[in-house]
Amino acid sequence: MRHFRKSPPRKAGAFWQIIYMDLMTTMMVFFVILWSVERRQADASKGKNTGISNTFGNETVRMVNLPGDVLFGSGKTELGAEGRAVFKRLFGDDPGAVLSFDQGGLAQRKLVIHGHTDDVGDKDENFLLGYQRAFSVYKEICKYGAEVPDHVVICTHADNTPSQPVPATTGPLTDEQKQAIRRARAKNRRITLEDQIISNEAEAGGE
Repeated sequence: MRHFRKSPPRKAGAFWQIIYMDLMTTMMVFFVILWSVERRQADASKGKNTGISNTFGNETVRMVNLPGDVLFGSGKTELGAEGRAVFKRLFGDDPGAVLSFDQGGLAQRKLVIHGHTDDVGDKDENFLLGYQRAFSVYKEICKYGAEVPDHVVICTHADNTPSQPVPATTGPLTDEQKQAIRRARAKNRRITLEDQIISNEAEAGGE
C-alpha cells in the first residue's frame, strides 16, 4: 500500500483574498465597458464623431479561475457549502453590477462557464464531470440574475487545456515529485468564468 505525505491544510483566507481581488477587478472592467458604451451613445446622439469603430470585435474581457477543490468535494458534481458561499460573495451583495448583460445594442455579453478536470481517469468520464460541474455553477449563478440563462455558454475540457502541466516523470517517484504532481492536478481541477463581448456586426458577418 502506498503512503503519501499529507499536504498541509489549506488556508481558507488565501482563497477568499484571491477571489475577492478577482471580483473587484472584474467589476471595475464592467463599469468601464458600460461607461464607454453610454458615453459613445450620448456623443452619437449629439452628432459627434467619436472616432471609435462601430465594431467591437470578439473579446474576452476577463477570465476568473476558481479552484475546483474549493467548490466541490472530491469526485462530486454538486457544489458544496463552501462552493455556494463563494458565489454568494461574488454575486450576493449587488448582482446587478456584475450580472447586467445590457450592452446598449452595440454588442452582446456572454458568460462562458468552463469546467476543467485533471488527467486522472477515463477521458469521456472527465468530459462529463467537467460539464456537470460547470452546469452546477450555472444553476448557482442563476439564483443571482434572471438574465443569466439567455447569456450563458457551458464548455467542458477534460484536461485538454491544463492550467498547470503535470510533470513528466520516469521510474519511482520521490516525495517531491508526488507533491508536484498533486499540485499540478489540483490547479487543473477548476471552474473558469469568462466574460466575453461579441459585437453584433461580427455575429452578423458570421451568418
